[in-house]
Amino acid sequence: MNRKDNQRTRLSKLLLRNAMLDLLKEKKTVNRITVRELCERAELNRSTFYAHYSEPRELFDELAEQLLGDVAAYMKQIGASRDAGAYGKITEFVRYIRRNDLEFRTLLAESADADFKSRFMQISANELIRSFDITLRTAQEQYVYSYILNGSMSVIIQWIRSGYEIDEESLVGLLFSMNKSLLAGVVG
Repeated sequence: MNRKDNQRTRLSKLLLRNAMLDLLKEKKTVNRITVRELCERAELNRSTFYAHYSEPRELFDELAEQLLGDVAAYMKQIGASRDAGAYGKITEFVRYIRRNDLEFRTLLAESADADFKSRFMQISANELIRSFDITLRTAQEQYVYSYILNGSMSVIIQWIRSGYEIDEESLVGLLFSMNKSLLAGVVG
C-alpha cells in the first residue's frame, strides 16, 4: 500500500508540475494561476492539490527549488572538470540549458519571476566565475562581474527565446568576444 501511495503521490505531483509549467507559459506569473486552473489542466481533484500544497505559489517554489538544485549540482559537476577550461564549461552549461528547454524557457526566459532569475544567476555565476581565473582591481570587481553576468544572461535568454537560432559554440564564442574587450580594460 505504501509503495502505491508513493507512486500515486509522484504521479500527482508530476501532473501538477506539468500543469504549472503549461500555465506559466500562458500567464507568465504564478500570481495569476489558480488552484482550479491547475487541477483542470492536470485533470486532478482540488483535494489532490491540497493534499500536497496549500497554494499555487508553493508548487511553483518547489519546482523552482528543484531546478535550482539541479543547476547547482550540474555546475559543481562541470566545475570539477579542470581540463575543460572556461570556454568548455560555459559551452557545457548552455548545452544543459538547451537540453532542459521546457524548464528554462518557462522559468527563465518567459516567466516574470525576478526572484528565480536572480537566484539562477547567483548559483550559476559562483562556479563560472571560478572558471575564469581573472584578477580584477578590487574596487571594480563587483561592477565588472555584475555587467558580465547580467549581459551574458540577457544574451542567453534571447538565445532561448529565438529557439536556439545559433549553436552552442557560436553562442559561447559571441559571449567571450563581447566580454573580452571589457576585461582587457580592467584586468589588473
